[in-house]
Amino acid sequence: MSELFFLNSMKIQIVKIYAVIILLTWPFLSCERYDPVNVGEVDCSNCFNPRPEWVPLSIKVTINDQNPYVPFTIYIGNFEDGNIDWVDTASNADFHVDVHPDQYYSVKAEYKDGNNIIYAIDGDKIKMNYSENSCNEPCYYATGGYIDVQLKN
Repeated sequence: MSELFFLNSMKIQIVKIYAVIILLTWPFLSCERYDPVNVGEVDCSNCFNPRPEWVPLSIKVTINDQNPYVPFTIYIGNFEDGNIDWVDTASNADFHVDVHPDQYYSVKAEYKDGNNIIYAIDGDKIKMNYSENSCNEPCYYATGGYIDVQLKN
């Protein structure tokens, strides 16, 4: 009887250990990407007054031997809707294009892999915010607008 109690107790301890491991590693296993934005902080060097009509959309692509140039398409809204805003080719890993704020954009990048074509798709919304006292003067600042269509290993 005591062996059975001991085995059940061990099983419970093992389950607890796995639960703790999963809870501690979950943020690193999630599909959410890291946006280089400090939430709650305003970068006063990127503050605008009056409200800007255009803001930068940052696109990260993979440049390698097989893909020295990466063609991509920017869509207003989800790419499935087919509402094309911009078509271009990136030759640097970081590409920026000016777009209207308070809009969701998605990007489809095209990569070569031997004789195959691989598409990478991502999207993000650029939102304009207003702050009265984060900087020397009241200003508008953008959050979001980081799209990662890099090849994953």
